[in-house]
Formats: sequence, structure tokens, C-alpha cells
Amino acid sequence: MDFLQLRYFKTLAEFEHMTKAANALHIVQPALSRMLRNLERELGLLLFEREGKNIRLNENGKILLYHTNNILNEIKEAESVLADRKGNIERQVKLSMYAATSLMPDIIRSFKKSNPDISIKISQSGTSSEDHCDIMIDSGMQPPDRHNCMVLLQEEIILAVPVSHPLGSRKSVRLVEVAQAPFISLHKGSGLRTVTDAYCLEAGFQPKTVLESDSPHTLRDLIALGVGLCFVPKLTWAGMDYGSEVSLVDIEEPNCARYIYMMWSENRYIPSAAKLLQKHLTKHFAKLGKRK
Repeated sequence: MDFLQLRYFKTLAEFEHMTKAANALHIVQPALSRMLRNLERELGLLLFEREGKNIRLNENGKILLYHTNNILNEIKEAESVLADRKGNIERQVKLSMYAATSLMPDIIRSFKKSNPDISIKISQSGTSSEDHCDIMIDSGMQPPDRHNCMVLLQEEIILAVPVSHPLGSRKSVRLVEVAQAPFISLHKGSGLRTVTDAYCLEAGFQPKTVLESDSPHTLRDLIALGVGLCFVPKLTWAGMDYGSEVSLVDIEEPNCARYIYMMWSENRYIPSAAKLLQKHLTKHFAKLGKRK
């Protein structure tokens, strides 16, 4: 087997269709068919079940695909490491942020000031996974117990309520006291929403969410209008001006807090540009934590 055969096999396994795979590889179909016959002859095993024009990966093919992916990924990593050492790799960092997104402008501005040659590609959509980016920032009630994870910040979660609300003049509340109150919040699946939903369940209720928004500033305006209460991270949203119509109230029971953490892939090489951003994020959140 050679590198070209593995590339062709991987594409064929993904499409499970000769014509589509050949088009994707920009080769003629007979050449791809010939490659597959030679590969199967070399291995002494069939890799696909034939179903007319379609083909279906069999168990032999699935085993080869697993190892092919590992081999191709290793080659890609080796190329990245060598290119990085040579200084020819594109200075770009892929950052996925699922928590503390309100800090993103400040983080990018301060990082670019000292690293103008490094671009940051940001993602906030899709399923959170450190395998599809260089660095991922997320939050939870506890950080993952993994060696490729670093806690950036532990922060208290409080309640934002209209000043006209009966709780508006209180310094603190027990979470069970707002079990029947309407809530406005970030969309389900966001780091903060997942954490606060869990604390509500711990207090014995499911929050009655009447409105969802991805914008903290929209949530602030809706709180002031009396639409509902809102969970607020005390430090990462501290720079937001809530105005005179909103009161911030501590939660005394349960102790509501979240961990914001940084993760990176266990299996991928970390480019030097990503390492610089890791250091920058660590310092940025450390400064924020001193404001407690």
C-alpha cells in the first residue's frame, strides 16, 4: 500500500459511490476502480460489498479505514510540525468559544496588539469538541478531569431582576424562592444555560423560560422591561451596564458557580501560534479573577 492508495480508498469509503468519489478526486472512474482492485488483490480481502453502482464498506474495509485515518492524520501532523519549525505555516489559530463570549472582543484586541501577524478563526456553532479546533473555551459545574484541560476562571452566578420585582431590594435569595418566576436566558445548549438549568434542578424545579436570546445586552433590556429574571455570571458579564432598572442579587442556596476552562486536542500538534494564545488567555482570565 502507498500514500496515494490510502487517500483514494478513504475518499471511496466516504462516498461509497465510484462516480462521486472519482469526481471528488478529479480522476476518471476506471482509474479508481483499478486502484481498488489492485488494493484488494494486494490485501487478499474484499473491502466493499458491491450493490450495483453503489458500494458498501464491509468489516474489512472498516478496519482499514480506521487505520487509514490514523496514518493520514499522522502524516498531516508531521507536515504541520515541520512546517511550523521552518516558520512557513500560516499563523492562524482556530478558537471555539462556548462560554465567556462577551469577552471575545477584548481578548482578540489585546492578543492582536502583541501578535499582529497571527489571525484568529472563531467558531461558536456546532457541537463543542476540542478535536475540531486548536483551543476550545467552555464552562461547566466542574471542569473535565483531563490532562488537556486548564481552568481559566471560577465565577459566581447571580440573579438579575427588575428593581420593581419583590426581590429587587434583596441582597440575596434562595434559588427555590424563584421556582415559579419567568426566566429569560441564553439558548439551550450554551455553557451558561446548561449550568444554570442544572442548579435549578438541584433546587427542585425546572426554570420557566419565557424567552431565549444569544445576546447578553438583549437579555439586560428585557429584564429592565420586567419580562423575567435572568442568571448572570458575576465576572465575565461585569463590564455590562445594567442600568438603574435592574438589580443584581446573590444566590445563597445552592452555591451557584461555574468553571470556565480551556481545552485542546489530545491527538493534534499544537502550533506555536496556538501556544501564544493559550498563554494570553491564561493571563487575561487571571486578571479577571483578581476582581473578585
